[in-house]
Amino acid sequence: MKNDARAQIELNRKKLSIKSMYFNRYLLVRYVSALFFFTNLYWFMSLLISDSSLYFIPLILMIVLVISTIEQVKIYGHHSNIVKYTKYCFTILLVTNVSLIVPACFTSSFNQLFPFLVAEEKSKILVLSILIAGVLLSTLILYRLNKIKHNEDKHYERIKSFERAVN
Repeated sequence: MKNDARAQIELNRKKLSIKSMYFNRYLLVRYVSALFFFTNLYWFMSLLISDSSLYFIPLILMIVLVISTIEQVKIYGHHSNIVKYTKYCFTILLVTNVSLIVPACFTSSFNQLFPFLVAEEKSKILVLSILIAGVLLSTLILYRLNKIKHNEDKHYERIKSFERAVN
C-alpha cells in the first residue's frame, strides 16, 4: 500500500514537472507581455493626466495584452503549441510600434502622443529608442512563437529528453 502511494506521488511529480516544462516554453513571452503591459499602463496614465484624446491607443494595447495573458494562463491547464491570440497581440504591438515611429519624429504629432514630454531631440530619441525596442521585442516574440508552434525551440528538445529519461 505504501509503495503504491509513493509510486503515485512520484508519477504525479513527473507529470507536474513535464506540465511545468511545457508551460515554461512561453516564459519569455510572459515577461515581454508584462513589460509591454506596464509600459502601456504608464503611457495610458500619463495621457489621462495630460487630458490627451489619444489615451485609447495604450488602452487598446492593454486590452489586447490582457486577452493574450488569459490565453497564456489557459495553456497551463491544456498545453498547446498554437497561441492564436498571443500571436495577434504581438502582431498588433509590432504594427503599432512601427506606425508610431514616424509621428514621433514630428513635433506636432509628438506633442499629441506624448504631451507629458518636452518636444526636444532628447525626448524624441528616448521615445524612438523605446519604439524600436518594442519593434525588436515584438519581432523576437513572434519568431519564438513560430519556433514553438513547429516544436523547433530548444526547450522542446529538453522536454523530450526529460520525458524519455523519466519513462
